[in-house]
Amino acid sequence: MTKRPELALVATLYDKNASDVPAMLRQSADSIEAETDEDDRTRAMVGVQLSHGEVISIYGWGALDRFTAIGVLQAAITKLTDGVEENEI
Repeated sequence: MTKRPELALVATLYDKNASDVPAMLRQSADSIEAETDEDDRTRAMVGVQLSHGEVISIYGWGALDRFTAIGVLQAAITKLTDGVEENEI
């Protein structure tokens, strides 16, 4: 039997169904707007959209250029796959 990989710890910022994309985006925006000067304020955000037709769209907001977006996406991949060993998927 194949051992299932452990998944990365993902902080949830929602109290609604995570499959409700517009509600999750609103909740994320509310969270950003609620940040104060004492917080580690959001300076940029990268979003990856996947349609039912398998079309991928990438969005970047804030202080972000193409290379920073690539770095952020690579860091996210690393965080999501941290602890997953090869050949376990």
